[in-house]
Amino acid sequence: MHTPFAEIYKFEKRYKYPHIKPEDVAIWERFIDKFPDSYVSCQYDVPVGSEPEDIAKVHEELGGESWKLNQKKIDVVAFAPNQINIIELKPRAGAASIGQVKNYKRLYLKNYSPPLEPVAIIITDEATQDFRDFAREEGVRVIVV
Repeated sequence: MHTPFAEIYKFEKRYKYPHIKPEDVAIWERFIDKFPDSYVSCQYDVPVGSEPEDIAKVHEELGGESWKLNQKKIDVVAFAPNQINIIELKPRAGAASIGQVKNYKRLYLKNYSPPLEPVAIIITDEATQDFRDFAREEGVRVIVV
């Protein structure tokens, strides 16, 4: 099951990752190196959330499907057999990133009705024990690479 608004890619290093910042790319590529068999495919910059209130005005001013620009975006939605992961790439992740990825999971469920419950994951370059404990209590998995 893939989302309709994001291109599907094989899980591997790429020349370019759509709309992913360089510091996030570095974290993602370390993850790929460390866990090369984690996923089969993935999508980047996956839109979730509501459209703007006045969609006609947004279309008129920006044209096309520009409403997508105003939606929240999940860094990576990764797929393995019987598994969907909502992944946020965060250098020096903090408590706010836990709320962010939980909200993205909620919106993904609402927008796409996947056949199974996604797992919310933060992949970061550093995480304190307090952060890890809080994430675990909130049902968010943390991976440090």
